[in-house]
Amino acid sequence: MTERNNESDFKIKFDGQQNQVDAQILISSLIHTTTVIQELNKNLNTGKNIEIKVKALEKGSFLIHLELIESMMDSVLNFLNKENIIFASAIISGLVGLIEIKKHLKGKKPKDLKADGSNVIIINENNNVLNISSTIFSIYENNPTINDAISQNFDIIDNDPAISAFEITNKDEVPYVRIEREDFKDLSIKSEFIDKNSKNFIELTRLNIVRVSFEENLKWDFYYRGNKISARISDPKFYELIDKGESFAKGDTLEVELQINQIFEDSVNTFINKSYQVNRILNHFKRDEQIKMNFESNNDI
Repeated sequence: MTERNNESDFKIKFDGQQNQVDAQILISSLIHTTTVIQELNKNLNTGKNIEIKVKALEKGSFLIHLELIESMMDSVLNFLNKENIIFASAIISGLVGLIEIKKHLKGKKPKDLKADGSNVIIINENNNVLNISSTIFSIYENNPTINDAISQNFDIIDNDPAISAFEITNKDEVPYVRIEREDFKDLSIKSEFIDKNSKNFIELTRLNIVRVSFEENLKWDFYYRGNKISARISDPKFYELIDKGESFAKGDTLEVELQINQIFEDSVNTFINKSYQVNRILNHFKRDEQIKMNFESNNDI
């Protein structure tokens, strides 16, 4: 699978012998894809409103060129700077990752799960292995809207016998993920994995350090939005920096990707926060120096 860095646009490709596709199938597929992207944006808590624009319909195997743009109150801003390109790339990576998980599990529960730093190793019922971002797996695991949209997308394109494969590619038509026709039915199966009584979501936020714990199996104490919380840090690059002598102290601020695990509490009829995990650390701000230290990482979300 090709790298998805520095991309704010992608293509959907319907392979087949005809340079056309049923209009209803095309519209439905775009609606379901848009639903997944918008739900990803919510789950990643980017704080951005995004739109998906059709750039062109191209000749050959039926291609749709799409671009992610940020919708502003008074203008529309294309992803021209580094920060916005990274954001768009993360959304595209998430879309591809979700389809890969769906293809790997075929609607079934994982046979086994193993933590691998900021990733998770998913073993399916055939003992095949997929190493994927734990953030994206958490979204797959807990978001029924995304699961339903992916299932409905492959259900609708399965109804057109002229479509032999479905691809998401970069703008140069290098595939990120390809689904052959024989896999359409498996991907149209709704996941049996979602627990209606628990859910996880990811938030990009800042935490103030209260207590440090340099052992990987121990939790750190932070202040998060005025509340004291404890969270394990699962970012392997973070511990590499500690081993190299990077210092952290009470009062320092970390810019992080925080996973919040919730359970449904019947007595108050709502979801409540149960536990926290820091999946990735993006920046470190020292208390006194106020110096921003970038954590170099090319990891996809």
